[in-house]
Amino acid sequence: MSHSYETGRAISELGSKQPHELLLMLGGLLAVLLTLAKYGIQWATPPGIASSQYATVATALVINVVLGGALWASSAISRKNLMNGAIVAAVISIILIYYGGQSGQIGGVVGIFGAILAAAKPYLPWSRRDPE
Repeated sequence: MSHSYETGRAISELGSKQPHELLLMLGGLLAVLLTLAKYGIQWATPPGIASSQYATVATALVINVVLGGALWASSAISRKNLMNGAIVAAVISIILIYYGGQSGQIGGVVGIFGAILAAAKPYLPWSRRDPE
């Protein structure tokens, strides 16, 4: 029974997030999960990862996990200060696109969309609500 309460609480917290926060979280999650899936599948198949590729794989894992986590954290920064979060997310996304390989590029592009949406949010007509 406690699982249903916790699940409902998590869904309600997720539903209270702004679209730019969700995009930033998705970009970070994609960078991490795609990298782990790519190298996990490569490691699990019979030939495995060649010993000459260990440094490349380790570098890609560290870069994508750290920058993906930082992109996820930038969604929390954007909740406190919208423009600072957008700037941090844009810089992290550009670095992720440049150094992250294919998995980092996918997460970085989603992060760029989130950063653009966060920066444009004050100027969008539907984001202006009258105080109630």
